[in-house]
Amino acid sequence: MDGMDMGDMGGMGMSGGMDMASAGLFTPVNEAIAHGFWYAIAAIVGLLGCVRLVSILQSRSRQRLHKINPHCVPSRPRGLLSQMYATATATAREIAYSQPIYFTGRFSRYFSPLPVGRWMLLAVYWIVILIFLWSNTILKPSDPMYAYKWEKVGFRAAWVSIAQIPFIYLLSTKFNLISLLTGISYERLNWLHRWAARTVFLTVIVHWSFFLREWWLADFVQLEIQMMPMVMYGFGAFGTIAWMILSGFGFFRAMNYEIFVLQHIAAAGVLLWLLFCHVPSYARYNVYMSIGFVAFDWGVRIVWNVLRNTHLFGHAGLRRPGYGAQLETLPGDMVRLTIEDVDFKWTPGQHAFLSVPELRPFEMHPFTIANASSGTSHQQSERMTMLIKAHSGFSKSLHKAALKHSDSPKQFRAFLTGPWGMPPDLLHYDTVILIACASGASFTTPLLENLVREQGCVRTITLHWIIRSADHMEWYEDTLRSLVETARSSNISLQIVVYVTDPERVNSHLPLTTDPKNTALVALDSKPEHASSSSSITTSAEEDAQSSTSLCGKDIRRTSSLSVRYAGRPTVASMIRPGVEGALGETAVVCCGGLAITAQVRTFVATLSDERAVHKGTGAQGIFLFTETYGW
Repeated sequence: MDGMDMGDMGGMGMSGGMDMASAGLFTPVNEAIAHGFWYAIAAIVGLLGCVRLVSILQSRSRQRLHKINPHCVPSRPRGLLSQMYATATATAREIAYSQPIYFTGRFSRYFSPLPVGRWMLLAVYWIVILIFLWSNTILKPSDPMYAYKWEKVGFRAAWVSIAQIPFIYLLSTKFNLISLLTGISYERLNWLHRWAARTVFLTVIVHWSFFLREWWLADFVQLEIQMMPMVMYGFGAFGTIAWMILSGFGFFRAMNYEIFVLQHIAAAGVLLWLLFCHVPSYARYNVYMSIGFVAFDWGVRIVWNVLRNTHLFGHAGLRRPGYGAQLETLPGDMVRLTIEDVDFKWTPGQHAFLSVPELRPFEMHPFTIANASSGTSHQQSERMTMLIKAHSGFSKSLHKAALKHSDSPKQFRAFLTGPWGMPPDLLHYDTVILIACASGASFTTPLLENLVREQGCVRTITLHWIIRSADHMEWYEDTLRSLVETARSSNISLQIVVYVTDPERVNSHLPLTTDPKNTALVALDSKPEHASSSSSITTSAEEDAQSSTSLCGKDIRRTSSLSVRYAGRPTVASMIRPGVEGALGETAVVCCGGLAITAQVRTFVATLSDERAVHKGTGAQGIFLFTETYGW
């Protein structure tokens, strides 16, 4: 990016063009600024790492206190320091969570603005870049260096641009130090990867436009290109960046994700080669850093994947590579993929990359693991399931194969990469509210399984599942029934409400009875013995009356049930507000669905926290939010 290698040119000057000596004059300051960019990145990552450490210590402290006294509510602040941290956290959440504007059109949804918190982080990033780019670069006519006014900006923009390149490549990797320190999974950094690339696109424009302006004024453009082949490599790199940004736009990614990935990887490799040819030797360490980040990521992933699929360290001894997988069709063009004898554990909410070479050679796609790991000894095999909606390409091939072998199930050879992702730890909250739309239950149900099995500090759990047809209950009906029964024998109040948004498609074979007004709660079964026969779910007020919980020391009597509503799509407020207002400690809200539902939940949680003046003297307790949106 920088104009020229001084070692090669030996300080040669060109009248009317770019003075080669200027690169040497500007390099020390520009290189310090490039280093400063990485110091800023390290500072922010360090701050987020400290926040994560505090959260981990807080979680462990809460669970330790709960074990000492199971009837306490450890998620309430204790002491001045704890209260100050809770107030600061609540304020930050109210500012960051909101996403008031979003679009749902087939094309317009890709232009939906980011949540406010991401805009704020991006604003900090841009401010840092602007300071580095323009500080002390605009020369006055009286300045002795005024003859270099174009080159000074051009060289500065070159350094600011090349310094960001390793950061962009780092954000593209799955194994990276940022995720390790902050606990933010690689897929949740994708948005920053894209915006950092767009920022580089703009700073590169500043770089070449200032040099081009000088060459144009001196009528030196053609001669410069002839004498300096590295200029053409620079324009080639700029064109490659432009192509990667354009082809990475969400609409084009969704058209054919497999093609996008292949061409994006190829373009990333070409870009590094072009940059290597363009930048001077003293700035090439940025290219080497980028190559190092990618090489480390791919090296670890290759080794990990080979070990994972060859079972070299598995407890079941030598086995055939890969895993045996069976496919089963479910209502709603859904496929349940089941893998027996999985010899590794995973955290609820994680995903894995799946490959079935017999159906689609050389393709590997990410899917959420739709059940929780058993949590038993590492010496025991696991059963893994994935619920996959048939759309096109790989998922459609799975659905066709499942239909073809529906009468005589066939075992396919599957290969797994993962597990990936860093889902939230919910065990230290008082109340948990899970919201899922359709196949979003693949993310929330494993979390629910883990909460019911481990219990932790959680007192009340509510799952809201929104489905189009009652047929779709078949996806998780057995699991949900089992969880309700388990919860009834524990110290947890579990309420599961299923909302059917298209009552005309209700399948009569399911054990559902509709209310004459088509609006009432209808029990599927598992009603508590002391509950009223007219409804299997109690309101938050009724639950408070049934519970005799205080902050410490008293018994808790709770109910658990599974119910269905035939009243269309529920409002976000009706799903979240009762649970939050009935919570004795901090509430965790987890939502998995499309952009519309996640944006609405984000904005409502921020508004509700502000309305209740959480941790600001009213006694209202905190609300943590985690959203997972469809798409990639």
